[in-house]
Amino acid sequence: MDATATSVRRWAEDILGQLAPPPGCTLTVAEPPFGGPAPTFEGSPGFTSRLAVDWDADLKDPLHLDASVVVGFPDGSAVGVELTEAMTEAEAVVTLADQLQDTVMEHTHGAPVPPCPGHGHPAVAAVVDGVASWTCPDGDGAHRPILTGRG
Repeated sequence: MDATATSVRRWAEDILGQLAPPPGCTLTVAEPPFGGPAPTFEGSPGFTSRLAVDWDADLKDPLHLDASVVVGFPDGSAVGVELTEAMTEAEAVVTLADQLQDTVMEHTHGAPVPPCPGHGHPAVAAVVDGVASWTCPDGDGAHRPILTGRG
């Protein structure tokens, strides 16, 4: 996948526009090198959690990430989606759509968005003939492209 942070941001904005997230959401898109030390998280008294990852010093991006997308919600929660260079563009869009749909549905109490082409239940993200598409989970073949060009 040869996506830039700008193109991934457009994808995420297009997808979020179809999912009707709650007001106040934030969108952050970053591309490697992500850099910086591993974060330290302090929990309640008596609890400390630290994450340290020993990367190969010769690798700029050991996970081979092309982009990291984070959507933050007003309640303080957030979801991160990581897109790797091994993905095709269609696979990256489907991964982004699937994970954003799941988290928006959690925050909107299961609103069926985007609607399935031809039905009332939510569509499911899948690659159809090389195109990232919203598809019918019932398998009736109904589908439409995920990216509308509005993002």
